[in-house]
Amino acid sequence: MSKILEALLFFSCISLLAANRVYVHPFNLFAFDNATCQNIQSTQNEKMFAPPLIDLHNISEAVGSTHKDSDGTKQTINQKTKALAVLQNELGLRLYNALRKEKPGNTLFSPVNSFGTLVTFYLGASGKTATNFQNFLGLVKETDTENCTSPFDGHKVLTTLQHINSLTDGSTDELRTLVWTLVSSNVELSEDFARGTRDFSDHSYIGAVDFSKPTAAEALVNAFIERTSSGNTKSLFHDISSSSDLLFASSLHFKGKWKAAFQPEKTTEQEFQTPDKTSVSVPLMSRQGVYGFLNDKGNKCTIVKLPLSKKAFVLLVLPYEGTDLDHVESILSGGLISLWHRHMSNRFLDLSLPKFSMTAVNDLKAILTDLKLPYLLGENAAFGRLGRKPNFTVDKVLNKVVFEVSEEGSEEQNESQDHPAATELKINRPFFFAIIEGNSDAILLMGRITNPLQ
Repeated sequence: MSKILEALLFFSCISLLAANRVYVHPFNLFAFDNATCQNIQSTQNEKMFAPPLIDLHNISEAVGSTHKDSDGTKQTINQKTKALAVLQNELGLRLYNALRKEKPGNTLFSPVNSFGTLVTFYLGASGKTATNFQNFLGLVKETDTENCTSPFDGHKVLTTLQHINSLTDGSTDELRTLVWTLVSSNVELSEDFARGTRDFSDHSYIGAVDFSKPTAAEALVNAFIERTSSGNTKSLFHDISSSSDLLFASSLHFKGKWKAAFQPEKTTEQEFQTPDKTSVSVPLMSRQGVYGFLNDKGNKCTIVKLPLSKKAFVLLVLPYEGTDLDHVESILSGGLISLWHRHMSNRFLDLSLPKFSMTAVNDLKAILTDLKLPYLLGENAAFGRLGRKPNFTVDKVLNKVVFEVSEEGSEEQNESQDHPAATELKINRPFFFAIIEGNSDAILLMGRITNPLQ
């Protein structure tokens, strides 16, 4: 929590200096009108509905809304996106650090997707669980007490997240989010929760399943997800329980192009050092061009910025030779990443890096358990507003993340003239990367490559 507060203070100071704008606490940007302290209890006033049974021959689709801010002013949109970017970046880095400690190899994670998932479940949480969600998300009113917390408007948060995602959309960069909610056939589901799944996704699918026969239910659920993802997501759920009340999955797929293309004819097989002190032969793309560059001697790493076709960019962090990637990742924060970005200077580089596209499925419940926070989604969490059933439980919460990029670029650029001799930078050992939306500075994806062949 202290890191989040430090980051908020840092960014509020930057905002005041840069824009002469009055700082507004994030809670107030996403609060209900006339929000007051109250205990969030269960169910009586929640509108419920019975989702239709999944029918593979007649798949209906709930399409997301237009995601426009209700007040419509440009300043408020900027304040919301900037404030939310800070919160989701810090929380995403915290979750990522737990994930990479459990999965020390190649890792891919989406802060924006995980934050959206947690806010959606906040819409169904009650009692102490709802307060725990607010504390974890960093959206608590400053004057609240331990015994009484003012709720925030989760739909404002979710539509702002979708606004951040939409800033990357264009003719070349694409970001698409799908959400699936599978609920037990004997349970009614909250309309508010269902609306939340639509708020932060491009397409949301909700259906009922008879979990009493788990083998058949697993086959049905996976076939449904494969069909509604156009075959891009297969065999997602395993070991479904007959006592399941709800399964949840989301998929974030980012497909981008470099702003300046790498030349395929310059891609060559070269050695990449792996953490176990061996090496593997991998294709390294090469290009000479002007890139944002920073040599951080204090943290023993080199940072380079690779623009994608619009405002989004990839930030690569390469530890010095002899410095472990874990060392660099352990000091990462949203403030440090912003500091790196602001202090970069343009450098003419002879850059080589591996071709890489990645897919990962992350278990959000397991990550929270590793952080010793099982009370958010675990069996003791209270979801009295999520479904009309005593002791409603959430069985599985999975986030699938896909990142695709090739040598292709969106612009033809000639970088061969009026430059000094190029500085060689070869990304041939484990590195960290983040895909960042440049309007809001929100981290869309982050990950590490320890072996490009895995």
